[in-house]
Amino acid sequence: MMDRRGVSPVVGVMLMLVATVVLAAVVSSFSGGLATDEQKAPQASIAAKFVIDAVNDTDTTNYEPDYATGFSAANGILFEHVGGDAFSLDDIEIQLQSGTTKYTISNADQINTTVRSETDGPNATTCLPSGINKYLVEIGSNDGYIQPGDKFMLYADNCYDSSTAAWEPRGVFFTWKPVGATDGFGAQKYTTIEYKIIHKPSSKAIATGTIEVV
Repeated sequence: MMDRRGVSPVVGVMLMLVATVVLAAVVSSFSGGLATDEQKAPQASIAAKFVIDAVNDTDTTNYEPDYATGFSAANGILFEHVGGDAFSLDDIEIQLQSGTTKYTISNADQINTTVRSETDGPNATTCLPSGINKYLVEIGSNDGYIQPGDKFMLYADNCYDSSTAAWEPRGVFFTWKPVGATDGFGAQKYTTIEYKIIHKPSSKAIATGTIEVV
């Protein structure tokens, strides 16, 4: 008669092996699912240029905007979606870089909306045109959804002319400084700055490039 005392341990080992294989398959499937669920950035071709609408500074010896009463200007970077995927302005942020200085701006940043005057001095707010209450604004539409053919603007909230200041840097500057920020970003006229459009949900770049500030 066959001795069956060794059967149970063998069956137990085989069941453990099967369980291990099944568990490995489940883990692999789950990991693959996570990988496919990873956020992907929209891919788009973007054209960009710096727009200088106007500069007004009644005192060119300092580094503060001193505007004539009622002055406003739509200065900043104009982007055009040339082709590719659509995206929402609320889903992006713009990283600006000049040399080693980097600054990132999005519509999550609060923009000042009060037009400056020459009596405001260093406590003034902005030179933006009336109705501009966000840094990123679609041109010709207010849905904020950018598709091929659409244009949008990254508005600079101030500008100043320090061309006769006692020390460097001298020149015309266009600046961004959100409410509550301890610092900001300045783009000097006749220089080159770099930009990167970042898709916030994925933290990946949609487009990058350089712009001449002219």
